[in-house]
Amino acid sequence: MIQYSSVVLLCKDMDASKSFYQDLFSLEIELDIGALVTFKGGISLWDTSRAKTLLYSGSDPSPPQQFPTNELYFETDDMEGFFETITRISVPLLHPVETTPWQQQTVRFYDPDGHLIEVGESMIHVITRIAQTGISDEDISEQTYLPIEFVRAVLSGSIVFGERDEE
Repeated sequence: MIQYSSVVLLCKDMDASKSFYQDLFSLEIELDIGALVTFKGGISLWDTSRAKTLLYSGSDPSPPQQFPTNELYFETDDMEGFFETITRISVPLLHPVETTPWQQQTVRFYDPDGHLIEVGESMIHVITRIAQTGISDEDISEQTYLPIEFVRAVLSGSIVFGERDEE
């Protein structure tokens, strides 16, 4: 049986990357063996020079890609506070907080090795935020592209942030 374990990010400066993920996301280290750091929750950092030696005999496998082929995704229900944090520590942004067509606020930025990270509001928070404007469940469903049953479950308290695996 195959089971997902983690995303592995290749990092040029392990100390900078480790601090970045610990400080910004409060990730707890599960294993730290120097050239490889694994955080609880499924992110691992691997020293680029060590990985290159093991995977490609020390040579570059191909020209680097210009456009990221992946991103790490996190959620927060304090987008304003989170954005203040990354602004204060001068994290390089792809874009500031934007509202998607489905009404979710997101921000995208880069870690010290250029990996793309997105932080967005949970859709549960989006539904709750929109509901506070007084519009109907049907209109919320239409604006968020989410099924009306999901919207109603969130608004009734059957689904809350952090308990989505019960959906």
